[in-house]
Amino acid sequence: MRILTFALAAGLMSTAAAAQTKIEFWHAFSGNNGSAVEELATKFNESQSNYELVPVYTGKYAEGTQKLTAAIAGKTAPGLVMLEITRYGLFADRGALEPLQPYIDAAGTDWTNQIRPFALEASKYLGESYVVPFNVSTPVMYYNKDLFKVAGLDPEQPPKTWAELLDMGQKLTKSEGGETKQWGISPPPQWVRWAMTNQAAGGWVDPADNAVQIDLPGSVKAYQTAADWVNVHKVSSQEAALDDKLADEYFITGRAAIEFDSTGSLTRQLADASFELGVAALPCEEVCAAPIGGATLGIVASADKEVKDGAWEFIRFVTTPENSAFVFVRTGYLPIIKGAIETPLAQERIAEHPEYLVANNQLEIAFARARPPAMPAIRSEEPAIWDSIVLEQQTAEEALGAFAENMREMIAQD
Repeated sequence: MRILTFALAAGLMSTAAAAQTKIEFWHAFSGNNGSAVEELATKFNESQSNYELVPVYTGKYAEGTQKLTAAIAGKTAPGLVMLEITRYGLFADRGALEPLQPYIDAAGTDWTNQIRPFALEASKYLGESYVVPFNVSTPVMYYNKDLFKVAGLDPEQPPKTWAELLDMGQKLTKSEGGETKQWGISPPPQWVRWAMTNQAAGGWVDPADNAVQIDLPGSVKAYQTAADWVNVHKVSSQEAALDDKLADEYFITGRAAIEFDSTGSLTRQLADASFELGVAALPCEEVCAAPIGGATLGIVASADKEVKDGAWEFIRFVTTPENSAFVFVRTGYLPIIKGAIETPLAQERIAEHPEYLVANNQLEIAFARARPPAMPAIRSEEPAIWDSIVLEQQTAEEALGAFAENMREMIAQD
């Protein structure tokens, strides 16, 4: 009897395990942030018995976009994907993402009311919800307080305007024997170049109608200003301007005093910096402006229904105040759920490191970027345009004028 009972129990357990639906989750997080995703998956899997979420790292945002495009064509796409916030329009436009409104309606207003308005707005393509923001960010300014002190600058008063940034950058740049040993300013990465165009009354693409703005006078001014830090004022490294990884290395090793990076890098910066780290909002020009970045969670339309349902259950799982606070604390990405910032976990982290509030406060001047289907291709081509300006092969006006015409053709073909 005992043997029979054991066999029956084992059979039931085997059946239950076999009935569990596996959901492959493609994401772009590595290192510390990747560990956070693995922990969330474990928590989700332990919280219920119907689904098993399997995280798979597919490279950074651009690489993940390419892999998903190929997987959809080859009918090997996963059930759940992380998509950078300006790139998901490509897949929504092609019908590759499951419309989420039925799930949202079923979740009710108790769920939607807890999501911060900017996150709901950023989740829509042509008025329809296809994704839910997961890790939201803005770029911030990181700076080395120790180097500020050595240069005679107040480490509690970082630059607030482009003019102040250049002035401090010049004081923070140190040369010896005709060689620059310390750079004042790390060159701006792509989405900070985007921020600078908006700050100068320009832009890339108007989110309202997809009108190209990158050849506006303000946009030209922004790009030329950043290139002049390299070629005219000599406060930024040309090599770092052509290589974002090198720019990050220069900052973390003390060879650059100021860097622009995502708030999602804050946890890593705090762990890696051997100096006193400063965190501040982006310096402003005509207006203050910072793009909303980060990524979203989308359900692949070709997945089986039970996989889609399980993917939605994970989305519901991570969009609670407690789990939103977990992502905030572990990564530095901003909580999209109201009340997350007030949880004991978040408050404990903020008490220890008030820097975590900088990007959260900067949301007051944050803007959602346009996301037409052509945006992944536009973003892929922009670095070559920037490089040509930095290398003085073209002026900003020449390079952006030609790029704008190309962008208009790309958008028109969508």
